[in-house]
Amino acid sequence: MGLFSTTLSIYKKDQPDIIDALKKELKEKRKLATFDRILVSVDNFQEILDSQVYLNQGIFYLVAYRFSNWTTILELNVNLNDPFYLYEIANAMSLRLKTYSLSLHLHDDDVIFYNLEHNGNSLDGYNSNVQYFENEPLKQIEIINQRHDAAKFLELLPSGKNIEGLNEILNRGYWNAFDNNDLDMDGIPNDEIYEVEEEQRLKEIGRYLEIYNNVDFPYANWHDDIYELNLSKCYLLRANK
Repeated sequence: MGLFSTTLSIYKKDQPDIIDALKKELKEKRKLATFDRILVSVDNFQEILDSQVYLNQGIFYLVAYRFSNWTTILELNVNLNDPFYLYEIANAMSLRLKTYSLSLHLHDDDVIFYNLEHNGNSLDGYNSNVQYFENEPLKQIEIINQRHDAAKFLELLPSGKNIEGLNEILNRGYWNAFDNNDLDMDGIPNDEIYEVEEEQRLKEIGRYLEIYNNVDFPYANWHDDIYELNLSKCYLLRANK
């Protein structure tokens, strides 16, 4: 099985405000009733994952502290009878906090999705390979209708970054093949020319937007890289019915 990773990054809001809004959303809209903080550190994090996060009922979110302009929530596990996922509350969180939110999801190392929200409005969505879940090749209009618009990030780009640079990362692979009329009869790009390592692409997106910083993005493969953070300053939330 490849890597699965789901994060939600909130723009220019601090950890306490995000935790408060998150609990309200989960209680009022998702009907969760109990909320507990699990204290974690670099020394006990793996033990907490094994003994609580992976075994107990509930949803488990790790809310990091703010880096530059972004504070990120990581979805560690979802164990509910009627599950929902972090990216499903991205829009609601942007509305509650009156800011931008960006959900990023890596599915099985094969495809990346994002949703960019602002004040409850959906600004942009991204799918790094729109053919991935399809059984039949998509029509051109169906592909175009799913195309992202990196210009929506204009107000969020760090100094020295531009839309062209972000598009270079996003278009690599499937979208370049589409633009070059180089999809095969099944709607698939030629792997030898357009192959992309999606985990690396996700890290590039994070670095380009400086969600953590401009040289690293430990939230992509958090299973290995989260230890770069001071975990004792992070808030591990368990919410349950």
